[in-house]
Amino acid sequence: MVMNKRATKVRQRSYSCTMPGVWRAVSHNEGAVVIYHSPEACGHISREMDLGMHFRSLALHQFNPEQYSAPLVISGLQEEHSIFGGAGLLRDCIDKVVQKYQPEYIMIANSCVAGVIGDDTAAVASEAEEALGIPIMAVPCYGYLDGDYYTGFYQAGKLLAERFMVSQPKLINTVTLLGDRGGPNGVDAQEIKRLLAYFGLKVYCHFPAFASLEDIRRVPFTALSVPLSGTKLSYPWIRKLGLELDDTLGVPFFDGDYPSGWQSTTRWLKDLGRFIQQEDTAELAIKMEKQRLDSHVAECSTVLKDKKIVLCVGRPLLYFDPAWVLELLQLYRINVTGIVVLNEMFTTEQEQTVRQELDKQKEIAVFSEAEGQAVLEAADIVITTHELADIRKKQLYLPLLPLAGVGGIITLMTKLVHLVKRHNRRGGIMYV
Repeated sequence: MVMNKRATKVRQRSYSCTMPGVWRAVSHNEGAVVIYHSPEACGHISREMDLGMHFRSLALHQFNPEQYSAPLVISGLQEEHSIFGGAGLLRDCIDKVVQKYQPEYIMIANSCVAGVIGDDTAAVASEAEEALGIPIMAVPCYGYLDGDYYTGFYQAGKLLAERFMVSQPKLINTVTLLGDRGGPNGVDAQEIKRLLAYFGLKVYCHFPAFASLEDIRRVPFTALSVPLSGTKLSYPWIRKLGLELDDTLGVPFFDGDYPSGWQSTTRWLKDLGRFIQQEDTAELAIKMEKQRLDSHVAECSTVLKDKKIVLCVGRPLLYFDPAWVLELLQLYRINVTGIVVLNEMFTTEQEQTVRQELDKQKEIAVFSEAEGQAVLEAADIVITTHELADIRKKQLYLPLLPLAGVGGIITLMTKLVHLVKRHNRRGGIMYV
């Protein structure tokens, strides 16, 4: 009984490390330096994450060569430190970082190893701060031991707020965006800014990521904070951060569902209108967005009409909500000939929950991989969560994070149209 209970609890969060969350929270904050109190190998996790983000930003023409990238330094814990402790090693690392980079502040992320051997990194940070005269903060979580990526992201943001923010008079119509989602130039951030503009709201800060110290200190001036995150994994932590900023600094937190898909976008606009007492503006915004969406649907309908499209699902519900994809397919009046569940990607329990969710809709047949081979073979297009081995098949790869607003819908469906227009003999995968 105990083992089953623990397994159920563990699956409620992702299997990830807190350190990359700390890194991502401040990696583009001017003047910051991050220290991983860890073995050298731990740095490769963040390196791979940043390489992926770098190439993605290049592909989307969002790369900013002048964007600050914080140095990431590894303290270099080794086998001997498991016996004698690594506090001295960390202190030497801090001294070298200050001498070489002269940072405005240092954020220390702890590894599992530091937690197991019991290094008091908070005490080391406090002593070093007193001696060196710059803010040095140790995040109170340890690798995989007591949290995940989003825990580290939240804890880093909380430390920045505690150290650098004080309550201030509010500037009317200003907003702080909470979260990451590709940064200020990302498609989601730009879409949220466009929706906020209907209400005369202007984004003043982006926190905790992509923020200079000046930006961080400006957060308490803002009249509203809006979450830039909407997944089951990330939103609870962003919500926690927003509510704490509300409680301690008087920055009202808009606790609304993320606008992914048309119904969610409509609900988000209505909720925001009620929250800031601009219900009429919200109704006007919904009308304008509906016209924009209808125009794109009409533009795409002639291309998508009569195409046989199959949806392949291989992500657990913790990471993927099929409802927003099915809504888009219905909006664009697409002929979905079947949904194929990619069995190999799931545990038995995960597959059962996915099938139960998909079976709620009655219009489209749901198949296992074996059952769905004929449907896949006959399909013109496959919309999928995983790359299929058959490279002859035209595949639209769904993003892990649903895109925001009508702009997100248009981005995804325009990709689908481009894929349809490829020559019939040209297959391959198109990423959103």
